[in-house]
Amino acid sequence: MLFKYKSAKHFIMLFFAFCFISCATIFKDSPLTLLKEVYNHKKTKKAMVFMNDGNATTDNSLHVILENADFELTEAESGNVFIVDSDHNSAKLDSDAINLTWLSEKTLEISFDSKLRAFKKADEIDGVKIVYKER
Repeated sequence: MLFKYKSAKHFIMLFFAFCFISCATIFKDSPLTLLKEVYNHKKTKKAMVFMNDGNATTDNSLHVILENADFELTEAESGNVFIVDSDHNSAKLDSDAINLTWLSEKTLEISFDSKLRAFKKADEIDGVKIVYKER
């Protein structure tokens, strides 16, 4: 009888340990994939489009970030300009979904698929005006 009790106790402990380890990975940071990087004419600023891979609780998303030219993207980044998802697969999330064009040193145009669902649309970042164009 003692043997069965210890085995059951060990089994339960292993089961909960497995569940905890498996579930802990659901909420970890997702890897980022840089899709585009565009500098302004004087190369003092750059805009980047990257994909944030989703996990069990979130969908994949595209982010636009605007920073100084020497900025390096890290896994902890989030878009400071524009964040979109596919709106339940209504739009394709790839490098063609968002285009970046510098109209001047201080004006960035973001053209994007009109089927994308936007969560963030900044009008200005660090003195750079953002212009949006749906297509």
